[in-house]
Amino acid sequence: MEAIPQADHFADKEPEDAMLDVHPPHAAIHGWRDFFIHIATITIGLLIAVGLEQTVEYLHRLEQLRTVRREIAAELNDNRRIAALNSAQFVKVEAELAKDMEILRAGQSANAPLAAGLNYDWLFYRTPDGAWQTAKESGALALIPHEELRGYVYDYAVFAAFMDALTASNIEMETAGAIARRSPSGNFSREDLAELITATSNSQGKVTFAAKLLEFEKAGLQTPHT
Repeated sequence: MEAIPQADHFADKEPEDAMLDVHPPHAAIHGWRDFFIHIATITIGLLIAVGLEQTVEYLHRLEQLRTVRREIAAELNDNRRIAALNSAQFVKVEAELAKDMEILRAGQSANAPLAAGLNYDWLFYRTPDGAWQTAKESGALALIPHEELRGYVYDYAVFAAFMDALTASNIEMETAGAIARRSPSGNFSREDLAELITATSNSQGKVTFAAKLLEFEKAGLQTPHT
């Protein structure tokens, strides 16, 4: 019986003598039938991978669409509530401006101090558009169907126009109020009185225009988009 070689006996061999043989992991392809089966297997695997990737992307986009719809719907609900508050405020402001004009005209005709104080106060509310702006910046609006998107675009375009008109009317009323504060007693010079009448008239025109835009806003908010 031969002696079992010691471990250090292997150290005398060349590295290539100690290496294991490596065999291909798969059997060789023989014939066209095996070749086509191999190609079909690869193709099916690729199609499954692509399909899974597209399914995941579709579900992600669907969730994005649900999110942007939900956020915009909540914002539009806030705007409906704010539109009602602004509508009531317009009634009050227009009545106050009409009263101011009567007082100013009476004082101008009588060439005497005004018989009553003037009121140019206002308390309007901003139309929120944060959800819309976020959706635009993120590119999420591209997920919304065209006809539905048109409704939202109209709403927010009217919101922007309304806020511009409202800002202009507020500035005009602040200007009139500043002139009115020149003489708390109502004893205005002829020039100040004429200037105050002009500022009050401009305020009336700009408030009326903003109020009309609010009516367009309310009409748009009553129209369903989905």
